[in-house]
Amino acid sequence: MQIIPVLDILNGVVVRGVAGNRQQYRPIRSTLVNSVDPSVILKAIQREFGLTEFYVADLDSIQGRMLNRCRVAELTQHTDSLTVDRGVRCASDVEELLELDVSRVVVALETLADILTASQLIEEFGAEKLVASIDMKSGVPLIANPNWQDASALEIARQLMDVGFDQFVVLDLTSVGAHGGISTLPLCRNLKLQSPACRMITGGGIRGIEDLQEAQSAGIDAVLIASALHDERLTADELQTFS
Repeated sequence: MQIIPVLDILNGVVVRGVAGNRQQYRPIRSTLVNSVDPSVILKAIQREFGLTEFYVADLDSIQGRMLNRCRVAELTQHTDSLTVDRGVRCASDVEELLELDVSRVVVALETLADILTASQLIEEFGAEKLVASIDMKSGVPLIANPNWQDASALEIARQLMDVGFDQFVVLDLTSVGAHGGISTLPLCRNLKLQSPACRMITGGGIRGIEDLQEAQSAGIDAVLIASALHDERLTADELQTFS
């Protein structure tokens, strides 16, 4: 199981996510480094934990503002693999990130117009470059597509599987930064039963090594982590038990 650090970027700096309430996000305070610069924080995490794959949520772009293009471009120069959620709405959003040498682009329910758009993105860019994000708040899918108004997260994920997605991020924003454990494991187990070969990524609420061990036992392929790295709730030695 891989460990993937998360950088939430808002107004060009790294912020701490709190239960998906973005108006409450503030510049991060980390025990690793006294900085909010994304590249400085990325390098500090690399030094401390030896991790080489990173995940970026560009909250400015997700909320309809400009992509932090220079920040993303700089980050790709300092890591082996970068997955970015910029709130994809169309093919040009994906194309711009791939031109910046981003490894994988997140296609999130929060901004995905419909299943036809999802299918077209798979056809144009291929499943290896795209990650579907099943975004929820208190278990309810966060959707842009009105046709999914009454659909469960599991039903939506099945539709995305049917059009070719085989990499998934499953996140309940209510759990992010709340230190209550990973609430999405039951859904992840169900998705793994539907498609055992799919790459399953989750996170949110990680308190310590026990939550990571539980995720590994559930068959999770990778876990997204942010605050637990900055608050000394996980050590480099503990993380080295995962690969």
